[in-house]
Amino acid sequence: MKRIATISPVWGCSVKELRALAKEAEEGGFEAIFSPEVPPYSALANAQVFAEVTSRIKVGTWITNIYMRHPVMCTAEALTVQEVSDGRMVLGLGVSHRPVNEKFGIDMKNPLEEMRKYILSVRSFADGSSPLLTIKRQLPRFPIYVAALTERMAELVGELADGIMPYLATPEYMKKLIDAVSRGAQRAGRSLSDIDITNGIPCFISDDLEAARKAARRGLAGYARFPFYQRLIKNIGFGDVVEKIKAGVNPAEAFTDEFLDAVALIGPADRCRERLQAYRDAGVGLPIIVPNPVGKESNVEVMQKMVKALSGS
Repeated sequence: MKRIATISPVWGCSVKELRALAKEAEEGGFEAIFSPEVPPYSALANAQVFAEVTSRIKVGTWITNIYMRHPVMCTAEALTVQEVSDGRMVLGLGVSHRPVNEKFGIDMKNPLEEMRKYILSVRSFADGSSPLLTIKRQLPRFPIYVAALTERMAELVGELADGIMPYLATPEYMKKLIDAVSRGAQRAGRSLSDIDITNGIPCFISDDLEAARKAARRGLAGYARFPFYQRLIKNIGFGDVVEKIKAGVNPAEAFTDEFLDAVALIGPADRCRERLQAYRDAGVGLPIIVPNPVGKESNVEVMQKMVKALSGS
């Protein structure tokens, strides 16, 4: 089976549902299941829930907000999941968004430099090299992936991280990010092959293409209100969409079919599989599929449909 991973929904999910979602992903042959982090949901806690009911699939975060946890506690929690999962933990880190962080009184400062310091701190706590703390836990090293929407952050991934985790990047934009990862890797004396290239891709599967597009408009509208994603949407060639949103147009109304088809898997299963292949052809080694409902399906039903449609593709 080709490499493929998925994101678990979290809004409204009970622990029981999270367990069921993890089992569906593992039984479907997926390589990994990751949890997003939206307060009050903890991605690291959810990763442990996944680990406790699975035996093969990788578990981890997509992503955990570096400003919400001191790196020593992030390391401690990641090590716990690493132990529970017998070495299947993937720590995805990100900076979240200014509106989110400012709501909690957090000054993001320079996100790029804060991410650099955070990665180095987590690594030093995990391997015992930090002079501040000795962690006497002999566990396999867990990989660190970083959410990157810009080429500068992608270069940092190439320098320090084990994988990149963009979201809503088109195949064409992924090529730019991969080139940036390669530049960063070369500066650090590393190879591009050392870094796992992933991309989060929202998925709206339905034989009714128009119903799927309607669900995509609704499901992606919230992202388009964040400045970081507005910059990304410009970078992938849809600046006109951003201008409409800034002018007061509801994102769902500003989204064109062209934009939706560029950033998501939408419609019948064969159409989604064809689009997924375009990401693989662009260099995405591990597509991370974000399942979304089209009708009134439950989270588990959406996961089951997605696994059935895309496993093996």
